[in-house]
Amino acid sequence: GGRTVSVLATWTGVEAEHFGRVLAAFEDRTGIHVEYTGTRAIDETLRSDLRGGTPPDIAILPSTGDLAQYAHSGDLLPLDEVVSRRDQYGQPWLLRLNRKVYAVPFKVNLKSVVWYDRSRWQPTLQERRDPLSLRAKGRARSVWCLGMQALRSAGWPGTDWIEDVLLHQAGPETYRKWASGTLKWTSDPMRRAWETWGRILDASGLDRQGRRVALLTDFGEAGLGLFGDPPGCLLEHQASFVIVSYPPGGDVDFFPFPPLGPENGGAARRSVVVSADFAGMFNATPQAEELMRFLAGDEAQRIWPAIPAGAAFSANLRVPPDVHPAEDPVGRKIADTLDAATMVCLDASDLMPPALRDAFGDAVMEYLSAPDRLPDLLAELDTVQDRVRARWRPNDREQEDLRSFSCPGPLNRPGRPTATNPNGVTP
Repeated sequence: GGRTVSVLATWTGVEAEHFGRVLAAFEDRTGIHVEYTGTRAIDETLRSDLRGGTPPDIAILPSTGDLAQYAHSGDLLPLDEVVSRRDQYGQPWLLRLNRKVYAVPFKVNLKSVVWYDRSRWQPTLQERRDPLSLRAKGRARSVWCLGMQALRSAGWPGTDWIEDVLLHQAGPETYRKWASGTLKWTSDPMRRAWETWGRILDASGLDRQGRRVALLTDFGEAGLGLFGDPPGCLLEHQASFVIVSYPPGGDVDFFPFPPLGPENGGAARRSVVVSADFAGMFNATPQAEELMRFLAGDEAQRIWPAIPAGAAFSANLRVPPDVHPAEDPVGRKIADTLDAATMVCLDASDLMPPALRDAFGDAVMEYLSAPDRLPDLLAELDTVQDRVRARWRPNDREQEDLRSFSCPGPLNRPGRPTATNPNGVTP
């Protein structure tokens, strides 16, 4: 009767309804009541709860950088005794630090996708492969829809661009160094990634005025330009979760982010960036442990992906792409794209300590309005990175954990042809 467990996550609106189905299944099965709080200001909420000594039992966070710091400070509790699901996740999908597991991926989002509305425009194969060949020839004001405003942290749609360009231009090993904090922002591959993004936007007709508008546009509304008559823009580079904000009944499709490097056929070719919401435990009550076990298992992880256009994907090896219903062809195609990837890398800004993540978002905004400031912006980011690392110096073991966690490798679901390990990553 009186047993309850509290959960904090970022999901509100439709997403909260979808997650509610998962929690309802848990309540039906255990009789434990779940108190759910969904807020976009999750970092501030959790920090103030921790300061007041009243953290939620379980928090589901998109930022692994925060989780790593909470593990380091002892607020986040190890899960090795609770979650024995090693067989259900490819290593190192369970967030580990110093050989202990601290978090479980609950919902995965594919970031390396480019959306378009088939009824208005079909990009050619050449245009899909080479974003620099995209020109807004009278068809629309700009090829790219772009919106930088977001409640949680402005600028992240731009940090997603930089991540995809770096991964697909310089390859997973460079990406891994950068994501784990050991590559300088002023390094050649990093500078080239920013410049390439700038060139792609220039080529696409996004002029100064268009960039100013992008700085003030909410990311959830930017893509509505795809569906205008005439369309305001033709393509949107945005994570799989954006589909819930597209108008229903549109003829939406996507293609994977293209390789940009000299190694077109190499490791960068089938690499993808993903973000994920990770569940961690802040109070070790029996009912919190029971919910953690449930969230990690395949029964819970099948519920949300089975909702048509629910835009939820699972890293659990027992949740195959065909849990996405046939009437959700886009969802199934995203699941297949995730499965086929030879290298999966986590969103680098999510891995960064909060101060560096915020500085990255700010720098992206500044770069859009003043591209010639790039050398200064990158030098400033190096300074922030050094300062952050001086405050928390990961030991060698933690550094290695963070490095391997940044690109966990292919999902390797059973029954899939296993990808060879092209990057010498130790699983």
